[in-house]
Amino acid sequence: MGGGQGADWISTMAFVMRARLFSSLVAVAVLGAACGSSAATEPEVAAEPTPTTTPAPTTTSAPTTTAAPTTTTTTTVRPPELHETFVATIKPEIELLAPLDEPDGDPVTLEFAITNPTYFDNDLVLMITERTPDGEWLKVQIPVRPNGTEGWIPAEHAEITSHHIRATINLTDRAVKVWDAEELIAETGAVIGAAATPTPLGRFFVNDIVEKWDGSAYGPYILSLSAFSEAMETFAGGVPVIAIHGTNRPGLIGGAHSNGCIRIPNEVIEFLAATVPMGTPVDISA
Repeated sequence: MGGGQGADWISTMAFVMRARLFSSLVAVAVLGAACGSSAATEPEVAAEPTPTTTPAPTTTSAPTTTAAPTTTTTTTVRPPELHETFVATIKPEIELLAPLDEPDGDPVTLEFAITNPTYFDNDLVLMITERTPDGEWLKVQIPVRPNGTEGWIPAEHAEITSHHIRATINLTDRAVKVWDAEELIAETGAVIGAAATPTPLGRFFVNDIVEKWDGSAYGPYILSLSAFSEAMETFAGGVPVIAIHGTNRPGLIGGAHSNGCIRIPNEVIEFLAATVPMGTPVDISA
């Protein structure tokens, strides 16, 4: 976890998250420098055809046959386009997320409360992974453990938008790539998690963007992900959140030195913070 300049982030987040635990039973500490040694871890009913009557060969009247009616589900939502992601921005009046295990189902038990706005005073934004055909319910990924947790929320609780930006992180290549539809808009080497604290695999999303200060061990911005370390139970007194952020040690780019976070050059994280919207999917592969 290390000392150094990242200690400011860890100590601040540890204090904040402990305070939040007492007030809302939530403990979230950004791993930030989970990143490393010296950078401390700063559908409608279908109409049926009209029945017809066919006379029998030896009679003057014939019975009629009527087909049983069939129904289809009314569809009011369109499927996503190639590389399109639907995003739910929770409305301000919804202060606490209450996801269900299915539409009109039972509550999903969460490790900690998901509040709106977020701790960093951003709107609560979630990546939509599925919608009911009538558009009344949204299945969203929830930034809690275990990684990839999902739940259903009423569509009326959110503003729905979409975009075509996506990111991939390849741990073997230690590379980050970002696309807008088919256009590659950013590509860079990265520091990834060390062998003992590997970066988790899966599809996650950007759920918070935090601006830092000049000289921060995390560079100018932190892009928090809906991912958590699977090797650490806690970090600095809170939950070990995975993030993409800058670095004060660019010479380590290309190595495996962090506690799970992804460090990239500061000029790249600045570009991403200005370009990547909340809810952007991030696919991490080996």
